[in-house]
Amino acid sequence: MSTGTRDSIVSPYFYGGPIKDPHDFFGREDQLRTICERLNKGGSTSIIGQRRSGKTSLFFHLMTDVAQRKYALNAQDFVFVYMNPQLGIKNPVGFYRELIEALAEQVPILAKYKSAEMNERVVRSVLKELDPRHVVILLDEFQDISSVGDFTNDFFQFLRGLDDYGVLYITATMENLFDCCPREVVSSPFAGIFATVYLDSWTEGEFTHFLEETSQRSGAPIVAYKDEIQKLAGRFPFYVQIACSFYFDAWRQRGKITAQDQASIKHRFADETRPHFEGMWKKYLTAPEKEALVALAHGKDCPGHPALHTLTQKGYVLDGRIFSSALTDFILHKEATGEKLLPEAPRASKKPVDRGIWLDKDAGDVWVDGKRIPPLTKLEYKLLVHLYDNANCICDKYSIVEAVWSSDYIDQVDDPRIAKLVSRLREDIEPDPNNSRYIVTVHGRGYKLVNENM
Repeated sequence: MSTGTRDSIVSPYFYGGPIKDPHDFFGREDQLRTICERLNKGGSTSIIGQRRSGKTSLFFHLMTDVAQRKYALNAQDFVFVYMNPQLGIKNPVGFYRELIEALAEQVPILAKYKSAEMNERVVRSVLKELDPRHVVILLDEFQDISSVGDFTNDFFQFLRGLDDYGVLYITATMENLFDCCPREVVSSPFAGIFATVYLDSWTEGEFTHFLEETSQRSGAPIVAYKDEIQKLAGRFPFYVQIACSFYFDAWRQRGKITAQDQASIKHRFADETRPHFEGMWKKYLTAPEKEALVALAHGKDCPGHPALHTLTQKGYVLDGRIFSSALTDFILHKEATGEKLLPEAPRASKKPVDRGIWLDKDAGDVWVDGKRIPPLTKLEYKLLVHLYDNANCICDKYSIVEAVWSSDYIDQVDDPRIAKLVSRLREDIEPDPNNSRYIVTVHGRGYKLVNENM
């Protein structure tokens, strides 16, 4: 094949965003089959997957005729609506408007409702017109929608009640709904209607099929480097796409892949993935998960470690080992440069104190005045940890948003939303929430955890 011919070949690999063309979607057959079987039986599904695990790509694929035919969904029975958290849906009215406008795009007769004042009655009227078709609402990054917006328990009870109108839900989150969503979701009947599907690594068969099919399409012998790619990227689809893209680039330039090319690909892959690994390490791994990964990076076997199961579900551990040699190198490099990989032990005493707040971060337990309190929601716990780690110091709005929601939401989470979360936390930990002893408001500046034991 001449250089000119190779130059004209379009790479079949893509990792810059969700995959929308069903021709380019691979794997996830067991997950899709389960979701579609549940839809056919009137069941909702919670999809759990890490950043870049392909949750959005799966949503887009599920809405295609290709997927619906393959998994025996009758397109005439369903109307799919994709809800994107980046649209800034912050309250029930905004949610209803986005829902009805999306439905009207697919069912023109519903356009008459677009100018109506959005409320529950209008939503019910729209759904009655769609009967007997099921509306399937795809809620992407649902923890972001529910945590940033101003949604009450009544709103989620209303969503739960819409099953009487044939509404089904598929949520995508990074963790179990009960662990990552605010109290309004957890305490409502809505959270109890889901079966869970995990997006972890591709199966061996899916991984092999991807390499074989894309090699055939491009003419590049990528499948011949299956072992090298798996060592570099595991079977985590996002990272496999990156590795394959770099192998393809080398082949397209020279018509072959040399040992020097492979060394260059390894460095290039490390540079490309480092920001993703850094974000994963800082934001999305628990202390026990980090501990397990450090041990694995040093070649230790830890089959009984409690974090191995969750790391496998997340796709970061494959066959008992760290999924990517690049992640192993990333961890060892951080350690070699003197960076502290594991969180420090609490600065307070190693046992609950008689007066004040004490956190057992390993167990996730909170003790107030010597008594362990019921588990907090994920957002409440994140807020408390941030205040606890900065005890007796003022925490401003920006540090709170970054610690609880992440820096991506600096412009989306307003002061009332923070105040509402602080109020809920006070209800859980303060002996008298109306006269806060431990969490005090410093007007115009932020909040402070007063803890004499720190």
